[in-house]
Amino acid sequence: PLEALAGRIDVLFLGMGEQIGYAPREMVALLDGMGIRVEAMPSPTAARTYNVTLSEGRRVACALLPL
Repeated sequence: PLEALAGRIDVLFLGMGEQIGYAPREMVALLDGMGIRVEAMPSPTAARTYNVTLSEGRRVACALLPL
Protein backbone atom coordinates (compact mmCIF):
# COMPACT_ATOMS: atom_id res chain seq x y z
CA PRO A 1 0.00 0.00 0.00
CA LEU A 2 2.85 2.44 0.66
CA GLU A 3 3.96 2.10 -2.95
CA ALA A 4 0.75 3.88 -3.96
CA LEU A 5 2.09 7.00 -2.21
CA ALA A 6 5.10 7.31 -4.54
CA GLY A 7 5.02 10.68 -6.25
CA ARG A 8 2.22 11.87 -3.96
CA ILE A 9 4.19 12.46 -0.74
CA ASP A 10 7.74 13.43 0.19
CA VAL A 11 7.85 12.32 3.83
CA LEU A 12 6.23 9.53 5.83
CA PHE A 13 6.11 10.14 9.59
CA LEU A 14 6.16 6.75 11.26
CA GLY A 15 4.87 6.66 14.84
CA MET A 16 6.50 3.72 16.58
CA GLY A 17 4.28 3.62 19.69
CA GLU A 18 5.07 5.11 23.08
CA GLN A 19 8.86 5.08 22.63
CA ILE A 20 11.04 5.92 19.68
CA GLY A 21 11.88 2.94 17.54
CA TYR A 22 13.54 2.21 14.26
CA ALA A 23 11.76 1.56 11.00
CA PRO A 24 12.68 -1.70 9.28
CA ARG A 25 15.71 -1.09 7.04
CA GLU A 26 14.13 -2.88 4.10
CA MET A 27 11.07 -0.64 4.26
CA VAL A 28 13.16 2.52 4.54
CA ALA A 29 15.30 1.46 1.57
CA LEU A 30 12.23 0.64 -0.54
CA LEU A 31 10.54 3.94 0.23
CA ASP A 32 13.76 5.88 -0.25
CA GLY A 33 14.06 4.35 -3.70
CA MET A 34 10.59 5.74 -4.44
CA GLY A 35 11.57 9.22 -3.24
CA ILE A 36 9.81 8.99 0.13
CA ARG A 37 11.79 9.90 3.24
CA VAL A 38 10.87 8.02 6.44
CA GLU A 39 11.03 9.73 9.83
CA ALA A 40 10.47 7.37 12.78
CA MET A 41 9.47 8.82 16.14
CA PRO A 42 7.08 8.17 19.05
CA SER A 43 3.45 8.16 17.90
CA PRO A 44 2.36 11.35 19.74
CA THR A 45 5.29 13.24 18.22
CA ALA A 46 4.57 11.83 14.77
CA ALA A 47 0.93 12.95 14.99
CA ARG A 48 1.88 16.49 16.04
CA THR A 49 4.62 16.75 13.42
CA TYR A 50 2.25 15.50 10.73
CA ASN A 51 -0.39 18.10 11.63
CA VAL A 52 2.07 20.99 11.66
CA THR A 53 3.77 19.92 8.43
CA LEU A 54 0.45 19.31 6.67
CA SER A 55 -0.77 22.77 7.72
CA GLU A 56 2.30 24.18 5.93
CA GLY A 57 1.00 22.61 2.71
CA ARG A 58 3.72 19.97 2.45
CA ARG A 59 3.16 16.52 0.93
CA VAL A 60 3.25 14.21 3.95
CA ALA A 61 1.65 11.05 5.32
CA CYS A 62 1.57 9.49 8.77
CA ALA A 63 1.36 5.88 9.96
CA LEU A 64 0.93 5.36 13.70
CA LEU A 65 1.26 2.36 16.00
CA PRO A 66 -1.07 2.64 19.01
CA LEU A 67 0.22 3.44 22.48
